Amino acid sequence: ARRLEPALGLAPESAAWLPEVAQVRNPRLAQALRAALLKRGVDIRADCPVTGWTIEADRVQAVQTPAGALGADCFVVAGGAWSAELLQSTGIRLPVGPVRGQMILYQGPPGLVSRITLYQGHYVIPRRDGRVLVGSTLEYVGFDKHTTPQALDELSRCAVLLIPALASLPIEKHWAGLRPGSPDGTPLVGPHPVIGNLYINAGHFRNGVVLGPASARLLADQLLGRPPILDSTPYLPENTEGIGGA
Repeated sequence: ARRLEPALGLAPESAAWLPEVAQVRNPRLAQALRAALLKRGVDIRADCPVTGWTIEADRVQAVQTPAGALGADCFVVAGGAWSAELLQSTGIRLPVGPVRGQMILYQGPPGLVSRITLYQGHYVIPRRDGRVLVGSTLEYVGFDKHTTPQALDELSRCAVLLIPALASLPIEKHWAGLRPGSPDGTPLVGPHPVIGNLYINAGHFRNGVVLGPASARLLADQLLGRPPILDSTPYLPENTEGIGGA
């Protein structure tokens, strides 16, 4: 293990090498996706929150926004941790809610850490510029995105346990995000149980970037009437534990 990661602090016999594990910088991925969509002529309405729905005969006629009503043949709710709030007025209680995750970023020299390290739900991820990301907590505190000293202590202790050399490095940043948690971590992908032209793609929990392409493909198959890329039964909102009427 130390031949592959000399900075590793754990006993070598307790480590396993998983060469297929990789990383992606999600802000850059989002920027690339946005650029690709614009190139294809997609109309992106930034800073345009949904304020309500116009529903007639169990079909959405339009989505209400501060800029006015927007009509379409089909609508997809992919609002992450806020998906349940968006669907409150559509006749269901979506069992998707926020789970806070706090992270810290160390500022270090390039090459200090060369590989991703995973241990008991935490991770250490090196970046090419020398910075090292450490995460993350799992906290059920609603939509509170504040950071806490307790989480900072937990993450820094875990970081030093995994990579002792991090103890001498400054912490550049400490922040929090909200994951969309679902009852068992399985995303909900498919049609709304009541409204015919409304679809849901939510509840990916800690695996949004990993599962995003597959869940988007599955949803596209449903929207276009194509044979699904995989069996959609486990992901259908109507089959999800905890879903109910509003």
